[in-house]
Amino acid sequence: MDEGRDGYFVNFMFDQLPGARQNQMDMMTQQVERVHSILTHHMIHRPTHDKWVHLRPIFVGSHDLPVFKWDRGKLHRLDLVNDGLHFNVIALLPPPSHPALPGWLKYRMWGPQSRLTVPLDQHFQDESKFYLNDRLARIHVTPVNYGTMADYALKAFKHGRLDEDSILVLN
Repeated sequence: MDEGRDGYFVNFMFDQLPGARQNQMDMMTQQVERVHSILTHHMIHRPTHDKWVHLRPIFVGSHDLPVFKWDRGKLHRLDLVNDGLHFNVIALLPPPSHPALPGWLKYRMWGPQSRLTVPLDQHFQDESKFYLNDRLARIHVTPVNYGTMADYALKAFKHGRLDEDSILVLN
């Protein structure tokens, strides 16, 4: 974020996934990788080209294992699916480009720009048909306004419930 990227806390909630816990975790990781790929292609025409690589979204996250909640009255239906297992990510994206200017003018003025013209939370809401499927039920996005969100995204690792191999880093 110090380099000008916008930070977002992204929570991925899933429908019931088949198999044992490790199988569910693998499917969740695949879904997060799929979302990252789709988002990358929404942002950049040629994501593998050297000129555009600096605009690729960065995802850092891990599975979030369920914890005991004292107040069960506030549970959402997705909190009970997969025994509460879900996935949290900190997403770092270049700021949205100006929607009123044509792409060629933005390129001439500022060089390569992201094709996103809205914040990430609005993009996922507007384009949910590209992201949600029979496995991925919901993507909840919160802009990061303070540093503790990254801490929360990796809390299972912080508390020793997951090892460093469980952290997913996508760029």
